[in-house]
Amino acid sequence: MDGKKFDKNTLKTLVIAASLLLNCILGGASYTYYHHLAEQMNETASLQSQVSHLEGSVSDLQAQVDESQPTIDGLKAQVASLTEEKNGLQSQVDTLTSQKADLQNQVDTLKAGASSGSSSGSSSNGGSSASVPAAYSSSNDQSETVYVTDTGSKYHSAGCRYLKKSQIPMSLSEAKRQGYTACSVCGG
Repeated sequence: MDGKKFDKNTLKTLVIAASLLLNCILGGASYTYYHHLAEQMNETASLQSQVSHLEGSVSDLQAQVDESQPTIDGLKAQVASLTEEKNGLQSQVDTLTSQKADLQNQVDTLKAGASSGSSSGSSSNGGSSASVPAAYSSSNDQSETVYVTDTGSKYHSAGCRYLKKSQIPMSLSEAKRQGYTACSVCGG
């Protein structure tokens, strides 16, 4: 019977030793788990702090954008105004260029008339004065102003409905010389 008791005591000792061993193992695992959990909580708190800081930065930047928007809008309006002014000046340049070409044609005509008058041997004032009025007498084509558009192939009279988007003034003769034809609505 003593052998059975010893065996029971040994068994009890073994059970206690096993439970202590198991408790140590589980305790160590619990410690590792809780330590890892604490590290993750610290990292989460750090990331939340960074997110809060970045949200503040975003708010500051949005405030700067909101403050700058009126300036941006003003600059856009200035660009639009300057573009419109540039287009008006370009239209004036085109008109002056056309007028210069017309005047050059008149000068060339006068020179041709003068050289043909002198080569024919006519030295009387009557012969030379007859050629000058002919050269200076501008036809309606040279004095009449018509308007063309940036994209069209027709010339128009002032006020034509097709001149809403663009209108470039030039003489009728220049418009015809450049290949424009009369508008079927206003007749040019």
